[in-house]
Amino acid sequence: MRINKKIRHIIIFLVFFLTTFAGQLYAENTQRVEIFAHRGILEETPENTFAALHRIAELGIDGVLVDIRSTKDGRLILMNDETIDRTTDGMGRVDRLLYSEIQQYDAGSWRGVEFEGERVPLLSDVLMFCKINKLKLILNIQQIFLEEQVAELINTYEMSSQVYLWGTMRNYSPKNARSFGKGLVYVSTDELNEEKLKQIRKEKKYAFTSLLESDDRRIIQRAIKRGVDVLLVDYPYVAMDVLDINTRLNTTTEIKKKAREKRPLSIDNNDPFIQTKIKTLLNTLQSEGEDESRTAAITLAVLPQKYTVPPLLKLFKKKSAKIRQNAVWALSFCGDNTIAPQIEPLLNDKNTIVRREAVLALKRLGAAQSIRALTDRFQRETEINVRYDIARALCTLGNQGSVFPILEMLKKEKSWLVKEACIEAAGNSGNDKAIAALYDILITDAESEASFARTKSAWALASMEEKAVPFLIKALHDNEESTRRKASWALIKTGNPAVPALIGALNDVNEHTRNRAAQILGWIGNASAVTPLMWSLKDKSPLVVSSAAWALGRIGTPKTLLSLKALINSGNEDVVESAFEAMGRIVERYKDIE
Repeated sequence: MRINKKIRHIIIFLVFFLTTFAGQLYAENTQRVEIFAHRGILEETPENTFAALHRIAELGIDGVLVDIRSTKDGRLILMNDETIDRTTDGMGRVDRLLYSEIQQYDAGSWRGVEFEGERVPLLSDVLMFCKINKLKLILNIQQIFLEEQVAELINTYEMSSQVYLWGTMRNYSPKNARSFGKGLVYVSTDELNEEKLKQIRKEKKYAFTSLLESDDRRIIQRAIKRGVDVLLVDYPYVAMDVLDINTRLNTTTEIKKKAREKRPLSIDNNDPFIQTKIKTLLNTLQSEGEDESRTAAITLAVLPQKYTVPPLLKLFKKKSAKIRQNAVWALSFCGDNTIAPQIEPLLNDKNTIVRREAVLALKRLGAAQSIRALTDRFQRETEINVRYDIARALCTLGNQGSVFPILEMLKKEKSWLVKEACIEAAGNSGNDKAIAALYDILITDAESEASFARTKSAWALASMEEKAVPFLIKALHDNEESTRRKASWALIKTGNPAVPALIGALNDVNEHTRNRAAQILGWIGNASAVTPLMWSLKDKSPLVVSSAAWALGRIGTPKTLLSLKALINSGNEDVVESAFEAMGRIVERYKDIE
């Protein structure tokens, strides 16, 4: 791009002006804040997984908060909830499950098929990964009495300089004086001041604040200006942008959807030793010891199915619910969905746990032929957890034809937990008929119990791409900021297909819609939005003008500098600051171009 003399002179002037005076805008505190992502990039990756850690390292984000729990056999893993139900295709309390069992479960596909096969990480492996990749951690321990074990791991991997302590670790006093991490002191943004910071740092600790469920640049910028040391956010892209650190978002169209891969079957072996071993394991599975029987089931799950499937199917007739449970669990990993008709009767088992295992077995086996049996059972099922499992099974097994029973389930269901899984199933169906129902969930005025369901509805709408754009634009009109935020990031995820509608939204009568449209266009980065955004600099709302200026800073050309320069005398602090920032970014991008 050739730049005419007038624009060149403006660039030279701005380079001098910005380097000389603009720093005064940020003179309050020059210390570099460390940005931490909350469990990962939740808009992109499954929480508390290596997929999340890889993405954070790739983007250059300083660190991540992860949640720590212990399994029944004392292995420390990354997991927020008491149970593994929400974030894996398994079920049960973490502290009642062996790690060898948890290791069998998929911890990624609930966020997309591209994450299928992701496993629940061990803390030790995470520490090693972060040490190699120079990634920092906030360890949020969710259970008591794990402090000493965590401290030992931190010291074993020599990670004390890269670990901040939170949760129960904050008040832990080790038996010896060895350092095992950095202490955090939580301070709200309103309480952040020089005196408070000096007091915290005098104690050799770090000022920490969290801005969860917020993507407001002004609020994040305020915390950074006031000198916080560690900032925890749900939207690290925004925080990195405030710091002018370039990051690139993934959009739905850019994510490569990999085909579902079946679990590879074990190599068949006619060795008599194998058959003898299987008989021993089958006897152990039927023993009284809970751990021993489950371990036997885990081993049977990976042995040649030619020898394991027939005897395991026979165990369905046993009176002991524990035996039926372990048998169907082991069969769920055999990879042979032709046994689905023999599993389906267990959907009517008197024991709730057996019914749950049967549902999840059909899910893992990919038994699409069982959709009818599952939906029929859902109508009669009284246990919330079983209904939840059926709904998440349909997330995997469902198709466009299954959307109608799923929507009926969503309509009648009262539990928000079950609704969450129904929403995911509706989105995965790919059927346009689901869009209106998903929109209704997104804009629901239910309180905090519906928050994650609303987030999932936004994710599901994003997966529908341009077909859902009109509904997401409509959601930008909502009175609730949380609804507008969720819809905004769904539109960002949609990417270029949403641009024409967003350009139209810049002229909407609703101030919030115009403001959000400008922000979204800045994140998407399509050059066709430059001229419409320049017109938005004349908007009556300073909020919209500020957002349009920021967006032009991301995608504008030198031709936009004159329009941005005119904002310096606007008299509005946010507008002036956004204009300076935008001009600085444009100048930086084009300063070396002839």
